[in-house]
Amino acid sequence: MLECIIMAIIAYCIGSINFSVIISKKMAGFDVREKGSGNAGSTNMLRSVGKKAAALTLVCDILKGVVAIIISMIIGNFVKEANKELLLQIAGIAVVIGHTFPIFFGFKGGKGVATSLRNFVNEQLENRINMSSICFTINGINKNCIIRILCSSNTIPSINAIHQ
Repeated sequence: MLECIIMAIIAYCIGSINFSVIISKKMAGFDVREKGSGNAGSTNMLRSVGKKAAALTLVCDILKGVVAIIISMIIGNFVKEANKELLLQIAGIAVVIGHTFPIFFGFKGGKGVATSLRNFVNEQLENRINMSSICFTINGINKNCIIRILCSSNTIPSINAIHQ
């Protein structure tokens, strides 16, 4: 159980590193959250700073999820009695929460789409189909693409974590 708490804290801290703010300040001299849509994400980076900054932000945001998963695998291998699948799910969820509500940037982060991408890619085909079903169902309720992606990419890992 302690390994799950440690993993959640590590993944949250990794997610809290807001590359769009760091890159926009370095490359353009301003906080991207003060321009365009006010969001700290790749799309606003593209509009406010440019293609190179947006691409770099996108890659770094995806890598946050990958790094969190690698660390969860290391912890799972190091702690013999650890539930490896649960650690993976905790890492995936906590890194997105950290990205969306970063402690290092006043809890104002991105939407978590790029970071959630890791959750979708890592899932089994059956879960991907379920995620897509959730996405299409939510589409009937809410036309906002971001809401659909976030709900669908985080619902299945959450359900899997509960069932462990």
